[in-house]
Amino acid sequence: MRVIPTDVYDKDGNIQAIEFNNTDGEFVIEALWDPTDEQTSENRTAFRKWAYQMVKQIGYELAI
Repeated sequence: MRVIPTDVYDKDGNIQAIEFNNTDGEFVIEALWDPTDEQTSENRTAFRKWAYQMVKQIGYELAI
């Protein structure tokens, strides 16, 4: 199944999660940001890399 990632931010612009929906727009899975991690560009990049790898490991294909 192909999934589309969408970053979810709080009102202050901090990333909270990445939601993955199928190509019909239905929710599939979510990767949650660890609130104890500092909101840096490097940490966000690492989080996205981890989240994308995680969904691939459980059998999804990224549609990006």
